[in-house]
Amino acid sequence: MGAHVGRDVLVEFAIAAEDAVQASLVYQNLGMMRGKSMKTTWDKVDTTADDSPDFQKTSLVTFKDCEFSGDGVSYDDAVFNQETLEAHVVSPGAATANQPKVWFRLTYPSGKIYEGPFIVSEWSNDSPYADAATWSISAASNGAVVMTPGA
Repeated sequence: MGAHVGRDVLVEFAIAAEDAVQASLVYQNLGMMRGKSMKTTWDKVDTTADDSPDFQKTSLVTFKDCEFSGDGVSYDDAVFNQETLEAHVVSPGAATANQPKVWFRLTYPSGKIYEGPFIVSEWSNDSPYADAATWSISAASNGAVVMTPGA
């Protein structure tokens, strides 16, 4: 497919705990976004010892962490679902054991998909005097996040 612009990446969320049955999730579009970021990092441990070959460092990875962050222009239209997600982050309910847990699904123009459970660590609203009101979100993986390549 080639290059694409970020506005063509679809971000959806489903309010559910990490042990939810994936096929039963009901996703909602998170609309009017500007920035969208998915970052994967691995914790690394040093396995170098006195007999390591050629005095070279060696390593293994232990745990994977995926981080989702994004921002957008604030809209109160129900179709964009911003207030639905914000309400859950600010006051999570019993469905997620009073934790700000959600599943995110990012779909790229090529068909590539990132999907998995996250716990939201930050929701921020910015309302400057003479500019558009905006919001931002940060979340960390809370279970297996899977990337499925596109076509």
